Amino acid sequence: MALVRCKIHGRVYDDAKDAGCPLCVQDAALPRAPGGAAAREPDIEGAQSRGTLLLLGILVVIAAGAGGVYWYSSTHNAQTRADFRRDSLRALAAAPRGPDTTKYAAPNDLSPMRRARALKGSLDAMLRGGRGAVLSFAAGPIDTMAADRAVKRRAKQYASFAKHWHDRLDAMTRGGTEFRFGPGVRYGEQMEHATNQIQAALSVMRDMVRRDVVKPRSERVADLRAAAGYLNAAGTVLTNLPH
Repeated sequence: MALVRCKIHGRVYDDAKDAGCPLCVQDAALPRAPGGAAAREPDIEGAQSRGTLLLLGILVVIAAGAGGVYWYSSTHNAQTRADFRRDSLRALAAAPRGPDTTKYAAPNDLSPMRRARALKGSLDAMLRGGRGAVLSFAAGPIDTMAADRAVKRRAKQYASFAKHWHDRLDAMTRGGTEFRFGPGVRYGEQMEHATNQIQAALSVMRDMVRRDVVKPRSERVADLRAAAGYLNAAGTVLTNLPH
């Protein structure tokens, strides 16, 4: 018989008869005992659940990214950018200007009124005379290198018309489009309004004849109407000012 004392519990047991300290054997058999078999078993279900959640999270991120790319590409194409630029130019031209401009005319200088009338009259005549030509072209992109002869001929005709149209506008505005007086100056408010209306008309007239594409006919009709409205508003103001 060999009696042995357990180093952990201090209990004496017969090493020849017992497999070990009865208390140690009992602790090892407990399923939740610290250091027991249950504590060492991997949490397979928990790992699978976390893996599933991680996979779902990755799929959600991918779907959101794909949706964002599709939305951006569908709302930021060449046409929407061109429309945004056109609308921004119109809003900028028609909006009242602040008193920070450096192009004010002298209070006793009546030349801004004369120059504004001259430009307004030239734009009026160009708008009336060019209405038929503006509306005569079929809508669509302009490809001067097209293989089809008829398409190529029409494209060259429009390209020539668009160049002539913009060259005329550039020549008319070479002397400037600012006809303003300083704040508080007599006729200052009237010339501020006339300047805004003329600049708005110019913006529309430039946009209605694009160099790379012919706008839909309905848009060109609306542009012609809008430009004429801006010029009429400017003319109403200028009529009542000194000559």
